Amino acid sequence: MFQRIRWKLLATYLIVVFPTLIFLGVHLTRQFETAYADQLKADLLELARVIAANAADGLSSGNPETVRRHLQDARGAAEGPAVFVTDARGIVIAARGMSAPAVGGEADDPSVRAALEGRELAAVGRVHGREEAVYAAVAVQFHGRVLGAVHVERPLTYLHAQIQHLRWVVAWATIVALLMASGLALLLARSIAGPVQEMQVVASHLAAGRLGERVPARTRDELGDLARSLNYMASELERIDSLRRQFVADASHELRTPVANLAVAVEALKAVVGKDEGKAAMVTTDLEREVERLRRLVEDLLDLSLVESGEVRLNLTQAAPADLVLRAVQPFRPRTDDAGVTLTVDLPSRLPPVKADADRTIQVLTNLLDNALKHTPRGGQVVVSAAERRGHVLLSVADTGPGIPEAELPHIFDRFYKVDKARSSARGGAGLGLAIAKRLVEAQGGIIMVESQEGRGARFVIALPRAG
Repeated sequence: MFQRIRWKLLATYLIVVFPTLIFLGVHLTRQFETAYADQLKADLLELARVIAANAADGLSSGNPETVRRHLQDARGAAEGPAVFVTDARGIVIAARGMSAPAVGGEADDPSVRAALEGRELAAVGRVHGREEAVYAAVAVQFHGRVLGAVHVERPLTYLHAQIQHLRWVVAWATIVALLMASGLALLLARSIAGPVQEMQVVASHLAAGRLGERVPARTRDELGDLARSLNYMASELERIDSLRRQFVADASHELRTPVANLAVAVEALKAVVGKDEGKAAMVTTDLEREVERLRRLVEDLLDLSLVESGEVRLNLTQAAPADLVLRAVQPFRPRTDDAGVTLTVDLPSRLPPVKADADRTIQVLTNLLDNALKHTPRGGQVVVSAAERRGHVLLSVADTGPGIPEAELPHIFDRFYKVDKARSSARGGAGLGLAIAKRLVEAQGGIIMVESQEGRGARFVIALPRAG
């Protein structure tokens, strides 16, 4: 049971609270005992002073009967403390209470002797062989002369009864406080352990592949933040798993087509080899085309895997933007002439160098040029330009093709994404080029953007940081 965090929290809380409450209970009991005893001594001393003041008249006139009558007629005499009054010789002249000495006897108590000496005394102890008591003694004085003494006492059994009552009150208060603390501790432990247990259950479900599970985030504290973080992680895992599934499906689809074409071409080659050299040459050409398509797809998948895993090696050096553009454009000159497309290069006379991997940047520009030429009709134009903006050099490739619908723009750099899937497949595109281009540019500290209006062409812009 104590392996669960709820009971650990409860046990920890109670281990701290229980000793504290018990200590407070014992300390309060002792404080109450001391305070009550001091208050009782003060009350007895005050009562002794009042009785001494009343007895002064009787003793000064030599009429002890007055003292006895006044003592017996006093309010609360029956249930009050024991009292006796002595004359100056220590002879008891008046008394009340069961523990008081008999009238006429000598009171040989230290308290009486102290009072006859003119001192006031309040203490706890055994008085003249009687039971222990709380007592007080004062002198009866008249015009500065000591005429006798007043002794007032209450047995300790009375004090013990009151103290016992106080102990029971404190004990019950401590027990109630402990029960309340236990209840609060249990609620606190549940409020902390409950969400933690919910997150543990959801985490185990996520580990088992149930990525749609979520934790209810009910609070704004650290536990609520942890629940929201776990939910965000679950959403990301779900998104990544969806992308993985889509990637596998798309890759399988893209590989199936050239493999199927290869199988058909091989069967056709078997049928014509040695019989019709012309058809055999045509089939061989088809085989070479499909093999090249398959090779490009595999290379693209490998490039994408390296870039996304962060394992691609970049050689970041100072490079001249004009040199990068011209090296990327040159191989496309014959193709643009054959396609009837005008390829224009617009470069300023002075451009600052960029910090980039030259080969990878040319790879990105090549991909953008290849896409532009694929989608630009005969008589159209492709423009490659460069400019400097706010610490970056912008390299752009613009075409006059059909453009990209606005709804497609947010997905244009996704893996295997094709604006026109039928036309892209016919042209041999797998939808990986722009995904690779985006990740290569970002790996070099740059960004890639697209601007397009349907029917007005598209413009891709690469922003690379200046060197130095």
